[in-house]
Amino acid sequence: MNGSLAIFTLAWAFICLFPASQAGPKNPEELRVYKQLKQLDCGVLTNIIPSQRLHRRITGGRISSLMSQPWMAFIYIPSHLELCRCGGALISERFILTAAHCFKLCPKSSELRVRLGELDLNSSADCTTYDYKLICAPPVEEYTIEKWTIHEDFDAFSSWNDMALIRLDRKVVFKDHIRPICLPLSDDLLAFTTLMGKPYIAVGWGKMEDRRFANTTMEVYINTKNCSGGRDSSFLCADGSFVDTCTGDSGGPLTWSTMYFGTVRTVLFGVVSTGASDCGTGQSAYYMDVPTFVPWILAKLAEFPNLLDGSENI
Repeated sequence: MNGSLAIFTLAWAFICLFPASQAGPKNPEELRVYKQLKQLDCGVLTNIIPSQRLHRRITGGRISSLMSQPWMAFIYIPSHLELCRCGGALISERFILTAAHCFKLCPKSSELRVRLGELDLNSSADCTTYDYKLICAPPVEEYTIEKWTIHEDFDAFSSWNDMALIRLDRKVVFKDHIRPICLPLSDDLLAFTTLMGKPYIAVGWGKMEDRRFANTTMEVYINTKNCSGGRDSSFLCADGSFVDTCTGDSGGPLTWSTMYFGTVRTVLFGVVSTGASDCGTGQSAYYMDVPTFVPWILAKLAEFPNLLDGSENI
């Protein structure tokens, strides 16, 4: 074999054995968004308070610790707090990922507000005691909604494609209690949810065991199972036994901490969609599988320009 042929053969074998990543988009505008998201300092927590273990006991859950869910968004109408409340996850300086049915749920969408950095809805200041010291989070921040982007194939009856993006009225300045969560952008993270039985943490201000809405962010372990009833891989499913998401948790995140381009980060793998009205009784709960919708998210974010002064970063 001559030298040129040998080099060609080795190169071809390398390409076959180690194919290029499929995660990065080919469209220039979507690639721009992909790079911006990848460069975000996402999925990290403040080191002011060490992380706590989450005990398996939102229905069946426990109260979140201070600044442990800095990507959480509370979506609500002040005058219709019992009828209209949803969760969401901050994914960039301007965008929240949530459920499409949250837009349909609220009777006066123009009055919707998005609150970031929130823990206790009834407290003007969120504080805790750690190491004999009182530690308080900075004040919550409230935003209006500039634009809703609803998935084109959303079906309110079946909950298929129950995904939406919210563009906030202004840019978010990240702080200890307000930070974005990472999206599953790499090949391994895009395949992460295909393994059934994995645990995820669900977070929200939904109804608890006593059927009252939570005033404080609640979180719980959710283990996935194979979906039934014609649901495909665009859904993540759980059985809802003893622990469950419930009314008011819609749009909130399913998260897990794992390797993200070489460092451990918290990644958004699911969005709370629908389930039984009688929560925690063992009936199926359904979540949108975020990896399935990453191409849609990138395409929609790419529709917004990126001006040279940086004011229109996603």
